[in-house]
Amino acid sequence: MQAYANGYKTVFNEISCKLCTPVQGELPKDLVGTYYRCGPAMFIDPTRMVLHPFEGDGAVLAVVDTNGKATVRFKYVRTNAFTNERKKGKKLYTGMESTRSMDNGIGNDLTLPFFRHHLLPGLNKLRKNTSNTRTVYFGKKLLSLWSGGLPYKLDSLALSTDGRSQLGGAIKREDSALGGKAAIDAARNRILFYGIDEDSGSSQLNLYEFNAKFQPIKENDGVVQVKLPGLAMVHDFAVTENYGIFVQPLVKVNGMQYMLSKEPGKTVALEESSLVHVVSRASSNNPGEIQSFQIPFDGFNEANLQLINAYEDRDGIIIFDAIRSDERTSSKGSSNNKWPWATSLENYKTMSTKKSLWRYQVHPRNGFISKDCIANEQIYFGVINSQKSGAMHRYIYAAIGATGEDVAPPQGIVKYDCKSNTQESWFPESYEFCGEPMYASGIGDTSEDAGYILSVLFNGKEEESEVVVLRADNISQGPIARIPLGMAVPHGNHGCFASGEEANWTYEEIERRAKLADKMESRGSMWNEVKSDFSGLGLRFDDMEEYFGDLM
Repeated sequence: MQAYANGYKTVFNEISCKLCTPVQGELPKDLVGTYYRCGPAMFIDPTRMVLHPFEGDGAVLAVVDTNGKATVRFKYVRTNAFTNERKKGKKLYTGMESTRSMDNGIGNDLTLPFFRHHLLPGLNKLRKNTSNTRTVYFGKKLLSLWSGGLPYKLDSLALSTDGRSQLGGAIKREDSALGGKAAIDAARNRILFYGIDEDSGSSQLNLYEFNAKFQPIKENDGVVQVKLPGLAMVHDFAVTENYGIFVQPLVKVNGMQYMLSKEPGKTVALEESSLVHVVSRASSNNPGEIQSFQIPFDGFNEANLQLINAYEDRDGIIIFDAIRSDERTSSKGSSNNKWPWATSLENYKTMSTKKSLWRYQVHPRNGFISKDCIANEQIYFGVINSQKSGAMHRYIYAAIGATGEDVAPPQGIVKYDCKSNTQESWFPESYEFCGEPMYASGIGDTSEDAGYILSVLFNGKEEESEVVVLRADNISQGPIARIPLGMAVPHGNHGCFASGEEANWTYEEIERRAKLADKMESRGSMWNEVKSDFSGLGLRFDDMEEYFGDLM
């Protein structure tokens, strides 16, 4: 386990542009596009330390095939928080520290906790937007997401930070919070985002929908807004042809703590019940209509579900697959909130819950929900072929632990066949650990598993990382190509694969853009899509925390 813990070390040297050569196999010629992955990378330096990996500042890895070699970039997202702390030379954001110090089980879960941000809304020094959760490429735009704040727009080639984005003005308020997930409607070539305006009495869900040009769709101006009961802590969603699917675990709010501190660990306690909200999309016949159903309680709730995909069948039943966390199986004891975390399997079990794959079926006409466990192995980061997003899928790919149904960190890659109820997997060496598997379509794919699976593999013995490429139709064969990155990339979160020629830049194109971005950054130049009333003063919105930080 020390090998796994080595994957939580701060990256001090970024990569602007570098050519890497496969040491095993060759990159497939029909694998055209760029692989992006996001995750925390700043954990500790001489002046600061975070108490949970999720609090680490985010960085993005990008890999593209250029004539048999891989052009690699790795850059921190220059968030306001990252920039401010680097300028001051000290830790400025401490709002989640008490919560991270508590033994909260699922609240501080590895790899993604249920408590993801401070409950004080708006722009403030308690809610740190680390932009470390997910990268999304759509409509020739690259975004980095985090639950609880605006996304950051990045340059697709150089990975330089362009600034916080209100998605072209679709998000009306500069202090709005966006979720850390975007969902693709593959059939219509659309992308959807959501945000939650949280409050203890009731919350508002905002569901945004954009066309292929990343413009709000014409129907209903591309947004629906609905009320949700109580404090809605929703960190994931999925879409079908007509609906957005949201799972809300019900929570009990300590009113006094909500007024005084708004710190999640002190303010919120999970109840047994959870709700599924079926929200009609802006493009549907009844935009904004909401149907809510209570999920049957079977001993543990649906907090922190990772929704993999959802679709509607011919009978109007809504089906979605998700990775479910069961905190009853996590080891109890003192909270392990000291870096480097998880130096033994016992330590890891104090921070990570049992996870398994489940299928939920919502029967709107009959008003009930059924659920079944598909696989009980310890899995993480479930994905599908994105061309099946919002439609019926057959295959699910995930990272899997090496100890079967027992709690263990993500290590191998597993493929589930939902039609035949079979599975196949591949495991690397005992000191090697794979992150999220990402499906990458090959040019001319004709079947759901005709492409490839990409993943970042961390070698904990050598403290180096590589990208592995597996055939999606033959996972058990193992990697057909391995590309050393020449650095240690920390354990990450979610990514994406931007397929096609539009994301298949040459090394020379990337190098030129990277040099220009580095030069502009050295001069302190940062463009920001966000507009503000302070523009007449010559200040960008990104400057507000620097100039008025004590007031925000």
